[in-house]
Order: sequence, then structure tokens, then C-alpha cells
Amino acid sequence: MPSQHSTATASHADTTTAKSDRRYGGLSAQERMHQRREKLLSAAIQVFGTLGLRKVTIRDICHEARLAERYFAEHFSSAADAYEAAFKLLSKQALAATGSAMAQTALDTRMLAQAGLRAFLHFVQEDPRRAQILLVDASSYWRHVTIRSNPELNQQAQAMAHLAGLIYPKLPAHIELEIIGAALIGSSLQACLIWVQNGFRQPIDQVVEHLMFIWDGLDRWFQAEIKAA
Repeated sequence: MPSQHSTATASHADTTTAKSDRRYGGLSAQERMHQRREKLLSAAIQVFGTLGLRKVTIRDICHEARLAERYFAEHFSSAADAYEAAFKLLSKQALAATGSAMAQTALDTRMLAQAGLRAFLHFVQEDPRRAQILLVDASSYWRHVTIRSNPELNQQAQAMAHLAGLIYPKLPAHIELEIIGAALIGSSLQACLIWVQNGFRQPIDQVVEHLMFIWDGLDRWFQAEIKAA
């Protein structure tokens, strides 16, 4: 026979499970938690995108989300942690926008670069909060000594290396495509940052055309290396 202690423990577990499974407003506990995270993430984008990384506090995020601060700890360990989550979400959206534009063009260095750059510039211009989070604050945040790496930028650099491998299948093995990809992403983002800080003064097509010298030079170098090999 089960002991009174084990019966009581089982009863407590059943009660806890019942509470966790109880639905409020048609939502389970897990669904409510997910909903709170979405509210906090949306609030993080709003406050980081308008106030800037250095000024935002946990209280700011919770006030914008209209949630008590105790719910913040369910999902984030600090305001910086919430910033990273906002950055990653917007990075995925930006990557989807640029990838969709590039998928609709030919496998050509210049055409791919133009399509991708134009899509990214439109993405940050149509919502200045994206520019603040992805470019202005990111330029300093990811250089902090305690941050090991920027996985989103690394992913983009690897994607660029993969495309280069498709466009130039006979490229000599001594050329490190991941380094090239990182250089392309870094230089383009720095140029986009200057454009944002200038208040989007130049037309997007002008910015794209000014950046083409990077890809044109890269194409000439790659073609020369292939010919020499």
C-alpha cells in the first residue's frame, strides 16, 4: 500500500499540474507565458529603437509591455539580454527580406549585391527603430569585450561565402571565402550606418551604386585568380 507521504506528494503534484494546465481567457499557462514574451519582445524593439541601448532599463521595457517586472525574469536575464533578443529577431527578418530579393535575380555578383543591398536599405528605412537596433547600437554592442561573437553576422558571412562558391566554382583554394564574406558584410553595414546617421539623406539607389565598387573589385580579383590558376 502507498504511504500517506507518497499519497500526499502525488496529490500535491496533481494539484500543481492542474494549476499549470488551468486555462485563463482560453489560454494555457504555456500559451500565456509565450504571449508575455512576445509582448516583452515587442516592447524591447519599441524602447531600444526609440531611446537607444544605453538609456533603456528593465522598467522601461515592462512599462511599455504593461507587464509586472517579475514576468521579465521568465525570459530575459537583463536589459542587454532583451536587446540581443530584439537584435536577433530583426536580423532574421532582415535576412529573410534580403534573401527573398536575391532569390529573384540571376546568379551574378553585381545583380545579387544590388538586390540584397536595396532590400536591406528599404528594410531599415521603413522603420527607423530597425536602424537604431541593427546598425547604430549594434556597432558598439558587439564590440564589447564580454561579447564573444555576433552569430547573426557570422551566419550572413557564411551565406555570402556560399554564394561566392556557387558563382566562382573554379576559385583557387587559397582564397578564404569566410574572410571575404565577413569583409563584405562589415563594409556594407558600416556604409549603411553612415547613411542612417545622415538621416537617410541619399536615395537608396545612390547608396547601392556607391557600394558596387566593392563587388566590382571583388569580381575582377576573383576572375584574375581563376585565370592565373
